Amino acid sequence: MKYICWDIDGTLLLTNYAGVAAMKATVNELYGLDNFEFTYGMAGRTDTFIARKAIEGIQGHCSPEEVSHMLEAYGQKLPASLVEKHGRLLPHVQETLEWIRKDPGTTSLLLTGNCEVAAHAKLRYFGIEKEFDYAHSAFGEISEFRDDLSQALWEKVRKADPAVTPEQLIVIGDTPHDITCAQAIGVRSLIVLKGSSYTLERLEAYHPWKIIPELPEDPRDLSAILEEA
Repeated sequence: MKYICWDIDGTLLLTNYAGVAAMKATVNELYGLDNFEFTYGMAGRTDTFIARKAIEGIQGHCSPEEVSHMLEAYGQKLPASLVEKHGRLLPHVQETLEWIRKDPGTTSLLLTGNCEVAAHAKLRYFGIEKEFDYAHSAFGEISEFRDDLSQALWEKVRKADPAVTPEQLIVIGDTPHDITCAQAIGVRSLIVLKGSSYTLERLEAYHPWKIIPELPEDPRDLSAILEEA
């Protein structure tokens, strides 16, 4: 079995900053700030990290309960924000996921900083929610740190498939965080440039396995790439 571990934002889809808008609306609702700005890069970060940093920036301290409360409120606001912002799937995503679902030797997992409710909201809005094995995926509630997420996913896969080897997993993403979390568990990372906010040179500095401009039009070509040593 091959396990393809997908990032969401910038890899599968672009929401046109629907998540940022929903998080700002959440900050306004919970803390009464209608002009809050995030002062750090959010690409590749976990929702848990983003929420904690926001709360600490507002009040100087933060508890796990406050993070959970913010993420719950954010999850409620995100669906309407997705409708308002009119994002899009990235090229050849739908065809690729459908092809993988029909291949008995390959499965799609999620390795994403999104909290689970946000991941479902985004995938549902773009019509690809049914394409993933959620039981063996990892979401942003697990930890602030992407390396912890990849470790959690690896443990889930090993429990279900004790004979699995790192060569059977590949992380597909668009940020340095995707590269480093793959390296943390000794698996390959395939970076897709099309939706990334990072330059090729910046990504190459983290030594991913491969970088491609976009997902191939024919999913069989992606399969051929994944078979390369």
